[in-house]
Amino acid sequence: MKMKVWLVLSLCSVLSWPGLALQAAAAPAEPVPNVAGEGVPAADNLRDPEALESLQQGTEFLAGLPRFQFKATISYDVIQEDGRRLQFEKHGEIFLQRPDHLFADVFLDDGRRRQFWFDGKTLSIAERVRNLHTQIKAPPTIDGLLDMLEVLLNDPMPLADLLYNDLGPLEQRALEADIVGDGQVHGKPCRHLAFRGATVDWQIWVEKGGTPFIRKLAVNYREMTGAPQYVAWIDEWQTPQRFSEGQFQFTAPAGSEFIEILMPVSMRGGKGGWQ
Repeated sequence: MKMKVWLVLSLCSVLSWPGLALQAAAAPAEPVPNVAGEGVPAADNLRDPEALESLQQGTEFLAGLPRFQFKATISYDVIQEDGRRLQFEKHGEIFLQRPDHLFADVFLDDGRRRQFWFDGKTLSIAERVRNLHTQIKAPPTIDGLLDMLEVLLNDPMPLADLLYNDLGPLEQRALEADIVGDGQVHGKPCRHLAFRGATVDWQIWVEKGGTPFIRKLAVNYREMTGAPQYVAWIDEWQTPQRFSEGQFQFTAPAGSEFIEILMPVSMRGGKGGWQ
């Protein structure tokens, strides 16, 4: 039985949300009032160096971690044909070990549960409620896997963008950058940053101090009908010395049915979230 549609729906619910990505291609943007309330900045001064420095602290810290795990709660809007805004939620946990191991366990608000294993060779997916699973050959690195998923789904993955080894392009895509101020996310003191891209606005909350974890991410798709928003609260960061031997090893759940899938003719050439 070949069900590419099932694969697409399963992967989409793990890390992504329909819409445009943070990494939308850069293009000239009209100046807007500074979110910190300091008026309209000059055309050559739309990127606050301190905001970019704070972003760099968070992204370089994250990219420099050999392994980490976190829990995330995600809220996202889906605009209906009649203009109504419906909000949905999912939550889960992600384990990452560079350069080639990843595991995600995701719970959707309609009761479904999906799990996702990557071991540097194979991508394995289990749909726990329907008791189905599949496996496909995958690129040898996490970056390659994320590139493959974006090509396969033709759909950007905002939270997954934080899992790449190189997070520098996030700064490069920011046409405007501002410091909103200091705040707290789940009791953690953070620096609240705001950015504007060609078609997407995003905010990032970077924890202050010696461990600048990214604690919250909000993306606004301003050029989509209804300007839907995606918000991820990222909590319970951990940086263990090692993971258990079986953390990234897939074993088919008891009684689970294997589903064969159809892949596109070529999965090569995808640039992923940053290109």
